[in-house]
Amino acid sequence: MALTRRSAMAPVGAYCFGCNRPFEGGSPAVVFVTDLVPESDRGEVAGLYFHPGHLIRYAHRRNWTELANYLERNGASSF
Repeated sequence: MALTRRSAMAPVGAYCFGCNRPFEGGSPAVVFVTDLVPESDRGEVAGLYFHPGHLIRYAHRRNWTELANYLERNGASSF
């Protein structure tokens, strides 16, 4: 699986976990499912909303090296 991305509508009041900024007026968000983080953190990733391209910021902040390396190799702005 590595990394699966899907678009979703951010709920009212939701914030991007990559930049900590709100989603304005129901803007589209991106959610992910991945096995590139420790098993204990996989549920966390699946429940978070991101602006496109911001997953790498959160991966660095959480020290998810395997995910960050994957994003850097495959174009972080695509995720």
